[in-house]
Amino acid sequence: MKLRRSILPILFFIILTLQGCSNQLAESEYLANNGQLDLSKWHDTNSLIQLDGEWDLYWNQLLEPVDFINDPSIQPTGTISLPSNWHTTSVNGSSLPREGFATFQVSVTNVKDEVLGLMLPIMYSNYIIWIDDKPLAKSGQVGTNKDTSVAQKNTQVVYFAPEDNKFTITMQISNYDNAAGGMWESIKLGGFEAIHQSNSKKNFVQSILLGVLILSGIYHISLGLFRKTESYFLYFGLFCLVAGFRYLLVGEVFITKMFPMFDWDILMKLEYISLYSHVPLFGMVIYRLYPKESNRLFTLITIIVASIYALLTIFTNAKFYYHFLTYFQIFIIIGVLYVLFVAAKSLRNKRNEAVYLLVGIILLMASVLFDTFGFILAYPELNFYPIGIALFIISFSIVLSKRLSSSLELSVNLTKDLSKLNNELEAKVDQRTKQIQLANVKLEELNDKLKKMALIDGLTGIPNRRRFDAYYKEEYEICVREDKFLSLLFLDIDYFKDYNDYYGHQLGDECLKKIATELNSCITGLSEGIVARYGGEEFVCVLPNSNEIKAKKIAQELKERVEKIQISHVKSPVSKYVTLSIGLITVRPNSMINKNNILKQADQALYQAKTSGRNKISIFPNLQ
Repeated sequence: MKLRRSILPILFFIILTLQGCSNQLAESEYLANNGQLDLSKWHDTNSLIQLDGEWDLYWNQLLEPVDFINDPSIQPTGTISLPSNWHTTSVNGSSLPREGFATFQVSVTNVKDEVLGLMLPIMYSNYIIWIDDKPLAKSGQVGTNKDTSVAQKNTQVVYFAPEDNKFTITMQISNYDNAAGGMWESIKLGGFEAIHQSNSKKNFVQSILLGVLILSGIYHISLGLFRKTESYFLYFGLFCLVAGFRYLLVGEVFITKMFPMFDWDILMKLEYISLYSHVPLFGMVIYRLYPKESNRLFTLITIIVASIYALLTIFTNAKFYYHFLTYFQIFIIIGVLYVLFVAAKSLRNKRNEAVYLLVGIILLMASVLFDTFGFILAYPELNFYPIGIALFIISFSIVLSKRLSSSLELSVNLTKDLSKLNNELEAKVDQRTKQIQLANVKLEELNDKLKKMALIDGLTGIPNRRRFDAYYKEEYEICVREDKFLSLLFLDIDYFKDYNDYYGHQLGDECLKKIATELNSCITGLSEGIVARYGGEEFVCVLPNSNEIKAKKIAQELKERVEKIQISHVKSPVSKYVTLSIGLITVRPNSMINKNNILKQADQALYQAKTSGRNKISIFPNLQ
């Protein structure tokens, strides 16, 4: 029941989003025939129609409306069925090349005498469009060769008032930059209100999704910077920002609305590279979030594949790298299936929050499948991927909420206790004051419980034994899985009992604090590892991914740092200052090595250092 209630808001969001994306297109019963489109049956200008069908084609000719007026004998090369790329059209038995220039024309008759509008999609080719003899819009620079043709990517909306219930659309198109030329998507026609509302909806939905992606990215990156041990926040934030950046380059192409002269080639490369980077960032999120259930090798493969595609895009042109997009989209599907497997495995391992991740992955996978099949089947208008990303972000936020739910339970209990106390308050001021005092006492008791449950040693301020046990277990399992070295240091303050007896326990505590601070300062400066108070005057240090040479160097540095702070110890036979004895062991953990035995052997190394004169480092024989 709880799961059902949690999923309902997500499904409601999907319905609203899809409604916002709807263009209210009328059924495609209006098709041009031999350059003529009769709209006598189009009575509802509040619905949009697509100007599809057979347009007149004038290949290798850039004609303007005045040319047809001056020379009525101009005949078309043939017809082209739109929307399509012109290399799929044959003229005189031969297919047209991918590069070139042409004029398209269609005459529309029997339209209503009112203000109409056209929604011009991304054509990936340069164009100029006229309604009758009036130029209404252009994208880039139409030319007859590579030097005179300048590409641009944008969407436009134009309005016009037809005369005598008819109008003629003349369009010049050239392509020397993209993989194919022509009109990939349909031009949509409708009344002023219908066009305006449809365009406003598309901009609104894209703005909302863009805002969700950017804000979520900034939030999670900030969270990751403050919680460095939970790096999946940082990777997920980067993932959101990259998705948001790509969303500026697709759909309504906000980037060219803000910067009309943005270079087409750079824009296309950024669009493709941002798509490629989704996969490794997504893989890093999952690997850091569920290290036990995921596979490090697959994550590495995603990074390599995305890097290869990015380099291919950087050093080639769109006419080349475009043809490899299908293969990468198949790779995206494989990646999503992999994450789906990880989520299912996590759910089987009783990670209850994984069910929300599973829902988000399913929605994201559905959007990827829709877009991929749309690309393969030549339906470029399908663009569900940004919606899938937004829905995944919502699901992931629920995952994080579940992760934090255990810590919130204490707050819930506190609220219940305070509510009970408030219900018992009576009218008299003195009784209310007493009950508030009782509530404060209860708060202090709960705070004491929180402190006792914390993982920080109360005296020294460094991790305590509980934190060490958890960290050691986690890093041990990772080293087993990834076949890495693991080193342990057991550290003991030499003749600390004599120090306490001579200087007193208060200075003994100050001594422990100073040494703990110095040890922690050294270890936190490393890329990984912790130092914890093991008990009394003993400390323990876990050094993942450190071989014996590196671990010995770190142990020597710890020893020297403690000596440099020069804490006087007149009762020490080995030095006039406080010194350390250190036991070291380095292993490459595997299923045959018991982690508890490693602790014992590190302790034995410490014992050897103490019995052989102290103030030295003793290394236990390697277990390999």
